[in-house]
Amino acid sequence: MNKTELKKIKERLLTDREALVSKLSGNDLSVDDSETPDPVDLAVRNYSKNVMLAVSENDSRQLALMDEALLRIDDGEYGECLNCNIEITPKRLAAIPWARYCLNCQELVEKGMLDED
Repeated sequence: MNKTELKKIKERLLTDREALVSKLSGNDLSVDDSETPDPVDLAVRNYSKNVMLAVSENDSRQLALMDEALLRIDDGEYGECLNCNIEITPKRLAAIPWARYCLNCQELVEKGMLDED
């Protein structure tokens, strides 16, 4: 991967990271208990809070993966599979710039046959 491509990927990661941080800082998971809600309102509120919490956890995980990718760029290790050390395809990195594994190893991770680091 040449320096121009790495620079573009790094800029994209930084832009996407900034948007994600902004999104996460806007999530307010507090509950307004000033009124006593009826059971249906309470159930809807709890369900919505659980959905927001799950989304927030996923976004936090993605943020960590982006940070790792930025570190790998700085360390000169970006674009290599963390398991088998082969080059991750440019198409995969274009779609998922924080990808840690090549397609074969990612499949092993998803099947539970390879532990994520």
